[in-house]
Amino acid sequence: MKELLELALWVFFPVALVIFAFGAAYRILRYVFLYQKGVYVHRSTGAGAKIKGLVMTFLNPIIFNIRTKPIDFFAGLLALHFVGLILLIFLLAQHVAYLSAFIPFYSLLWPFALPISSITGALTVTSPIGGEIRVSPIWGPLTVVLNGDVLTIFSLIGIGYKIVEKLWEKAHGAKNVRVGDLLIWPLLFVIVVTGWLAAHHYPPGIENYRLVLGLHIAASALFVAVWPFTKFFHFVWGYWYGKLHEWYDVVIKRGAH
Repeated sequence: MKELLELALWVFFPVALVIFAFGAAYRILRYVFLYQKGVYVHRSTGAGAKIKGLVMTFLNPIIFNIRTKPIDFFAGLLALHFVGLILLIFLLAQHVAYLSAFIPFYSLLWPFALPISSITGALTVTSPIGGEIRVSPIWGPLTVVLNGDVLTIFSLIGIGYKIVEKLWEKAHGAKNVRVGDLLIWPLLFVIVVTGWLAAHHYPPGIENYRLVLGLHIAASALFVAVWPFTKFFHFVWGYWYGKLHEWYDVVIKRGAH
């Protein structure tokens, strides 16, 4: 029987991508076919107002969040989104190496790749005893903050906050919190922790390394498969489409400033 790492790489993840593609198509088609055109009183606006309206459409929720929910802004938006997961997923050197193997032009991001820690730029992708390359990012002294260890801490702060928040809301009868909301955050926690352990080759030993990396990829595959059916899909489609739709309706069609 194949080990978990091979199953995760060559079976779980490809299957997860197929499920994700079908799920994403389903969600997008729902938007398209269930769209209901509103009644508009059209007022023309200048190009400057349209550009300002586009910027403010994206900024207003952030400003509102800072004013009304400062803890949610720090933990949920800043720590989880801006500083934590987004940078970890797209710029951590291990992920740049992995994605470049499947998407060749992704290697253009190598100069921006973030090392796993502030004290070492060594990247060992597939073996704890060989194949080592050096990460030479352009960030300079900023790598004291922009590294995998610090970003992992920020991500776990955000994930921990969301787990407590969802449990608190569910305990107080919030109807918008579904079972999936309670399960997806612990899954994300497992992905981040196993990813950190694998990147540090801990616990020692090749077999342990391959097991932890296999758990990380298998958990990531599960997340990718269920992604379109959770609220996390807003990162791919819902948030961007919703904001652009809001801007088109409010600013372009109705001429609001």
